[in-house]
Amino acid sequence: MNRTTKTIALAGIMSALMIVLFTLETVIGAMWITPPAVLSLSVLFVFCFSYDWKFGFLSGVVFGLSSLVIAFIVGNPLFIIPTISVLPRVVTGIAAYGIYSLAKTLCGKSNNVFVKESLPYSIGAFFGILMNTLFVLVALTLFAPTEYGNTFAGWFKAVITLNFPIELVCAVILTPILSKAVKKINKTAE
Repeated sequence: MNRTTKTIALAGIMSALMIVLFTLETVIGAMWITPPAVLSLSVLFVFCFSYDWKFGFLSGVVFGLSSLVIAFIVGNPLFIIPTISVLPRVVTGIAAYGIYSLAKTLCGKSNNVFVKESLPYSIGAFFGILMNTLFVLVALTLFAPTEYGNTFAGWFKAVITLNFPIELVCAVILTPILSKAVKKINKTAE
């Protein structure tokens, strides 16, 4: 299998997995106005970190469009607004890849296997979750209809107390594990 075919196949599989997981998380977490994206964000970061910044952009677009479409299906009035559902995720994908790439460069000279091979993924996921949360909070503050009392402090309390800790812990732990698995599958497919 040539590299282009393998890259397209990986993008398709990661996109499908992200969409399915995000849909399940949304349906299961319907009691929250913004349900935590526990597994789908980890897949987003694995997708981001697989190749280059273009994959970071593509993964952000897929995640954002998934959020937009699912908001229409479940009737979430806030996330049917593309500047809330799509834009923050696109920026998150690119920025998370940049931080991962920097962490990989800085950790790459270490003799410690964990620092060299796992820590960059965790650092990228940590800052990716931080940025996703911050960008969504800013988007909610700027673009949510006024009847939702769109103040940064109000959204901050709602999202930080519920979603952020769950998403952060899961992404920091799962992203290195899943990334190594994808990397191993890529090597065996060559």
